[in-house]
Amino acid sequence: MNSHVLVGTRKGAWIYTSDEKRAQWTVSAPMMPGWTVNHMAVDTRHDPPRIYAAANHWAWGPSVAWSDDGGATWEKRSPGLAFPEDMGIAVAATWHIEPGHADQPGVVYTGTQPAGLFKSEDWGESWKPVDSLNRHKYRELWGPTGSVGDSSLHSLQVDPREPNRVYAAISSGGTYVSQDAGGSWELCSHGIVVTTPAAKQLLAEIAEMFPQPDLPPDVDPAAMDEFHKFRIDLKNPDRLWGQSHFGVFKSDHRGQGWQDVTSNLPSFHGFPLAVTKQGPDAVFVLPIEYGADNFRVVPGQFTVWRTMDQGKTWQGMTDGLPGPNDFQSAYREGMDTDGLSPEGVYVGTTNGQVFGSNNMGEHWQRLPGTLPPIVSVTAAAW
Repeated sequence: MNSHVLVGTRKGAWIYTSDEKRAQWTVSAPMMPGWTVNHMAVDTRHDPPRIYAAANHWAWGPSVAWSDDGGATWEKRSPGLAFPEDMGIAVAATWHIEPGHADQPGVVYTGTQPAGLFKSEDWGESWKPVDSLNRHKYRELWGPTGSVGDSSLHSLQVDPREPNRVYAAISSGGTYVSQDAGGSWELCSHGIVVTTPAAKQLLAEIAEMFPQPDLPPDVDPAAMDEFHKFRIDLKNPDRLWGQSHFGVFKSDHRGQGWQDVTSNLPSFHGFPLAVTKQGPDAVFVLPIEYGADNFRVVPGQFTVWRTMDQGKTWQGMTDGLPGPNDFQSAYREGMDTDGLSPEGVYVGTTNGQVFGSNNMGEHWQRLPGTLPPIVSVTAAAW
């Protein structure tokens, strides 16, 4: 079994491969050159493992591409990946791909922009819209000004204990949970209380600029700018994590109540978030500067922050990472863990660099090559 890091960029995809020690890495030739790859996933339920890519092209349109030969060839046709005509919207891009539960072979989910959920029951070879979410009663609220064109469904998670429990996080629209395999959906991100002073001030300013006095009682006012990244803790699926515009939050009760755990971080703002898939427990985030000038980069030293006590304390991990005078960032899908022992963590930067750690972030090494701006990083072993 080899370790792999799948990297999606604005100009194609690459796959890094290592031995079991994860010390020496090789990088593939470019795959799907010219396509923007927003996310990649590996479905090890399929034999051989099937690689999926949320691939989008300015001329050929959106696709959930798949490969059964390690990325050497790709099938880009995605029949059925379209909203019903009466909705009056079209899929502009695919954003996230999530293989279904182990007990539901062939089931795969994808999220799109405008925010939409699509399901495949044949390993991604054809798709159907999930109308129960796509036509949700709160859809008109998705987006900063209620415009559905501004939203995207960027995070999908399946509860490993319960195949019918699926989570979907929508930018500027909230996070929803289905207990019946997509038959119905309820908000599970309302009731969030922001406690960081700077984030509270920003939230008040946004609420003043975009007043929405008629919000339903179970809609979080912060949903105008919801989670940037949402993860379930596979070790304890009752625990959920989210990196939002306003901080890092966790729930120990499947979204019924949230705790702000941002206080010991240098910034409340960020995009990627990764959770270990086995013990010991750890969560990784990448805070970036936030201000009216829209700088949105790390302040000179690229630092991944780690908590091993569920957000009570955070430690900045910099050994082997670039800096000082290194001003870049990472996008929402730009960090992942591999579930091996000891757990590896990987991050890709907006400057096209990939860094990996085979010891929980204690030390990082730069993987070979400089790629186009990196959009997603997915770690897997097969």
